[in-house]
Amino acid sequence: MKPSEELMLLLELNGFDITKFKLKKQLEYEQSGNLSLYKDKKYADLIVNHYTFVDDGEYLRRNPLTYREEWGPDITSIDQFYVTHPDLEGDVTLGEFLRMDQFDDVHRESILYDILDGWVEEYREASITQMENLRQMIKLLPKKSRKYKKPSKILLLFSLLFALFGAFLYSSPDTLAIPVFAFLEILVSRYVEYLYDVPWYSFFGNVAIFLFVLYAVANIFFSRYIKDIRGEKNKRADKTFDKWERDMQNERLGQAGILEDYVDRVIKKPKKSELDIHSLTSPRILMDKLKAYVMMVERKYDIMTKYYKTFIRSLRWLYVIAFLTYVVFLATGFAMMRGWI
Repeated sequence: MKPSEELMLLLELNGFDITKFKLKKQLEYEQSGNLSLYKDKKYADLIVNHYTFVDDGEYLRRNPLTYREEWGPDITSIDQFYVTHPDLEGDVTLGEFLRMDQFDDVHRESILYDILDGWVEEYREASITQMENLRQMIKLLPKKSRKYKKPSKILLLFSLLFALFGAFLYSSPDTLAIPVFAFLEILVSRYVEYLYDVPWYSFFGNVAIFLFVLYAVANIFFSRYIKDIRGEKNKRADKTFDKWERDMQNERLGQAGILEDYVDRVIKKPKKSELDIHSLTSPRILMDKLKAYVMMVERKYDIMTKYYKTFIRSLRWLYVIAFLTYVVFLATGFAMMRGWI
């Protein structure tokens, strides 16, 4: 066990609410292929289930609806999987069962439906609970928090203005030279003269502009970052999850239709029991995509909460450095006009 897992286990045993951590770890543990994790309501049961689970590589004894490519290229058909039923004795694959002579068509069909219904129901219950867990994880993210504020819009505006002023000074000085203010026109022309004639001064000005542009980009990026995380808990997020649940239901219905056709075919021709395993995995693939999305949101939130103070402090220092560099740049130019440098 990791130290963080031990700590959270102790907190739960002492009555603390660790729902968010439990859901997060459940998503992580489910990557092991342990389908029974969804049944655990408490973190203590979840962690026991996870650490006692042994991936023995006996994939053909698992639910084929949970098939993953990492199980190996040898697994290609549903009839390779071992099945259990009160009317069957010993280890029997689905293909072997279908080719048994002691069952008539009616009995064979009844057993086959029991087997397939068991697989479908097991995965249906798991996927429904997993979807509820994903929805709950998003709801636990804070929509608004006084602690996590966006960077200052006023500083962003000033940084853009300073950067634009410097850019115009280099590329289009005539824009800044207002005829009404003769002294301003003289100042601009002198600054432009130094920018062209003094290489180190021109480089200094570029650095000042670059720092303000860098601050503006970082400010916009972090503001967008916080907005995206907050947006995962708005009304649209609930609608998105409703759509996901409908999509999952449609995928499971499509999967059930494929199995229905399979039953009709193999009852008539038991020897042709092959069914491409990939044709049954669309619900599992969709669920993996949804899990990956929620885990991505969770990682973004964790990064924000962990590095928020550091990033805001760095952002403020960047603005101060950019502002001081800009002031020194303008002051140096003024000093050269006066002959002090």
